[in-house]
Amino acid sequence: MELGKNIAEIRKEHGLTQEDLAEICSVTRQTISNWENGKSCPDLETLVLISDTFDVSLDAMLKGDRKMVSEISQEQKRGKHFAFKIAAAIAATAAVLLGAYAFAYMHESYIPFDESGISATDSGTVYTDRNYSCFYGHSYVSETDGDEQHLVEFIYLTGSIYSQYLEKKPEKLLTIASYSEAQGQTEENGRILNYIVTEVYYLPESYVKELGLQKGKHAQLIPVNASEPEAQALIRQIKEDSVLLWKRP
Repeated sequence: MELGKNIAEIRKEHGLTQEDLAEICSVTRQTISNWENGKSCPDLETLVLISDTFDVSLDAMLKGDRKMVSEISQEQKRGKHFAFKIAAAIAATAAVLLGAYAFAYMHESYIPFDESGISATDSGTVYTDRNYSCFYGHSYVSETDGDEQHLVEFIYLTGSIYSQYLEKKPEKLLTIASYSEAQGQTEENGRILNYIVTEVYYLPESYVKELGLQKGKHAQLIPVNASEPEAQALIRQIKEDSVLLWKRP
């Protein structure tokens, strides 16, 4: 192996013993002997050390040793491939972390009543002074009085980290709904009835989680197959568990 002969020549030109070169390369004397006899060869890092220490180019050291040149070339390629895989892994990890952060940052979640900043005027306008971006309502008929069907409304707010930390001007309020006017009409037994909201409640988180009342879902608080007595009993229970926001005078 030409490389071994070249290493021996470099050592001798500088008046070094195998022990001296072994100390410089942080290896044993036997390792130096193996290099010079062609039984093994130094790794690329050690070759660079010898090149720098004795001011000999790698080309000169490897001249005539095609096998070693090929091995070093393969080692460099493996190093580049490994570096590429590391870079790809770092990029993938960063993308996952960024995606998770973005999801948490923008994800809408239930806002407890005491953090909602929600209140209502005597006329039935419900508003909040916070930056919550979503509002959900669930209306149920509580009774019929003449040409009016009285509704009970259950609402709650959702928000994200993003919406909570937006700059908010104190003088501006976000109107959620106004219940002072009729909410619509329905026809029953040939007569037109006006929907009138008479009570508005803030729904507790337990109902939101248990029924999956989330964005894009339309789960009902009252099962569609519930009888009228069952429905009214459930409405009374939900009202007891919720916070009353407004009641029509």
